[in-house]
Amino acid sequence: MFKEQLIFNLLYKWKYLFAILRAKFLKKDEISDVSSITYVAREADKDWIFGAKVRRLATFSGLDAAPYFHDRLRDLPDSDGYFFVFHQYFYRAMRHNPQILNKKNIVMFTHPHWSFSFSKTHVIWCLNKADKVICLNSNVQKELIAAGLQADKTELIHIASNPDFFYPHDRKTGSVGFCSAFGDRKNPEMVFNLVKHMPDRHFYMIGRYWDQYEKYEELIALPNFTYFDNEEYEKYPDLYNKIDIFISPSTLEGGPVPVLEAMLSNCFPIASKTGFCPDIIDHGKNGFLFDIDASYKEVMTLIDEADTKDIDVRATALPYSWENCSKKLDTLFSA
Repeated sequence: MFKEQLIFNLLYKWKYLFAILRAKFLKKDEISDVSSITYVAREADKDWIFGAKVRRLATFSGLDAAPYFHDRLRDLPDSDGYFFVFHQYFYRAMRHNPQILNKKNIVMFTHPHWSFSFSKTHVIWCLNKADKVICLNSNVQKELIAAGLQADKTELIHIASNPDFFYPHDRKTGSVGFCSAFGDRKNPEMVFNLVKHMPDRHFYMIGRYWDQYEKYEELIALPNFTYFDNEEYEKYPDLYNKIDIFISPSTLEGGPVPVLEAMLSNCFPIASKTGFCPDIIDHGKNGFLFDIDASYKEVMTLIDEADTKDIDVRATALPYSWENCSKKLDTLFSA
């Protein structure tokens, strides 16, 4: 811990302290009520999930809210409050836009991923500069508090999706689907083995970067596999409605939001016990849960059992709407 603290102090902390000092010399407006919010993301996020999140939250806000995209997170527009869709964006914005430190800042924290550049010391120090930190699930909330984040700064919100955008379908074909960008924590071996060992099921993958998977050529050659590569988000509702059983095999998540999207499409979810999945899935009723180290054979059994379930999955996901989420954020900004 001492080494981690030393590295943070030498390489990073002075940058923030300089921004804090600059903020003290800037004119402070007396804000009795927050009336305007900027939802911040990168330009690169526009056509992906983070971009969709900030647009949806801004749309359903009852305040004067708008999304803002900038890859270097500079030149943030003047606003009473700022929402950062990813915690590292707040750290960068703080350094380049010190005036935001005189406003209200709410930061969304998806899941911990400690590294040399963003150690636990670094992250917790920065998060304690925010007014509120949105935790997507109860495990992350507990972990951040244990690491040193002030408990009263945390707020548990299971983020959301749009029930007006995703529409339900009847489950008839038994098809199986996934939705994610490629990455080790997305458990690609589980994906590959399920497709390979269940030739009588058709599998769909909605995502991007799966061509980086070492078994990509073998995977796409399987006749029961269809890959929708980097499709526009507007097409997602139609793609989910090709899927009856949705699998989320990740070993680490904050959400994942695709689980909610699939549930609103009336797909039956089968998810690993990470992120908010244990919070929103009642095992055996509106979905199934499995341990993150479960074998693909265990998940195969759950897929077959899912065929016997006729529950209206969508009805159990309706409370997790962008409108409800946005109104909660309005309340936090206005508090």
